[in-house]
Amino acid sequence: MTARINKYCLAVTAACSLMALQAGNTALAETEQDIPFGYPGTGFSYAAASIRQGTADIDGGGSYSTSSLRLHLGVMKLVSRGTMVGFGVSMDNMRYNFADPAIFGGQAPWDKVRNINFSLPVITRMDRNWSFLFSPSVGVFKETDASTGDSQTYGAVVAASYHFEDTSRIGVGLGVYDRLDETGLFPFLSINLHLTDNLRLGNPLRAGPTGPAGIELVYKFDQTWELAIGRAYRSYRFRLDNEGLAPGGIGTQRGQMTFVRLSNRLQPKLRLDIHVGAVLDGDLILQNSADDAGISVDYDTAPI
Repeated sequence: MTARINKYCLAVTAACSLMALQAGNTALAETEQDIPFGYPGTGFSYAAASIRQGTADIDGGGSYSTSSLRLHLGVMKLVSRGTMVGFGVSMDNMRYNFADPAIFGGQAPWDKVRNINFSLPVITRMDRNWSFLFSPSVGVFKETDASTGDSQTYGAVVAASYHFEDTSRIGVGLGVYDRLDETGLFPFLSINLHLTDNLRLGNPLRAGPTGPAGIELVYKFDQTWELAIGRAYRSYRFRLDNEGLAPGGIGTQRGQMTFVRLSNRLQPKLRLDIHVGAVLDGDLILQNSADDAGISVDYDTAPI
């Protein structure tokens, strides 16, 4: 999906991802009229990304960096004419590396953070041009030893899209998320708009450093190579363990991400993507509880 969908782990920098979509055939016969126009067919998908955010100076002294491994598995199945139901699971395993952060008394406010999220997307085609998406989700976002029961997150996305004859699509939607006693409500744009034969405007890949959020301008050189530039806002909120500066509290990392992506389709169902860029206007927040204003500090531009 797109802007500010906050269910994936840390906003980061340099990303390499392998992505295969629609691997295998469905046992259910499909026709062009069965599949919502402009959406992929049924089958399995998987994505893996190794992500590294370089060192960024923290206001007041000190610095931090991050590294992350992201995995996603999904399946879509045609259950009736024009309706697909899917299941997806996304996992993130991240490590924060702090060096003498003065505002936190020289101590690391958190260390290893993990996220697992389950989603159940339903896509329905109303006619040749209109389709609708509903996707509830539930997950856990926490420092490794934090309480699972206190770390649950919930959400849902609804969207309506209009499909053009050239496979372009433009839609609007609304996301609602409850992240550790903080409820967020926000609109977003879902888009895959072909401006020319080689140029399109769309949303980033699931396996990239932003997750499936934000917007990018893509130039396709041929059937194998494409280059993109994009931007996304990311916000991550997770439960802390019972040790450290804020036992059982909440950690938050936010920032604006600008990136360039170079992609090569190695096989019809396998592609390699390399991202580089930067996280801008970022901040870190440490709270003792959801009602606590906590400690907030900005960090400098982080390389990707």
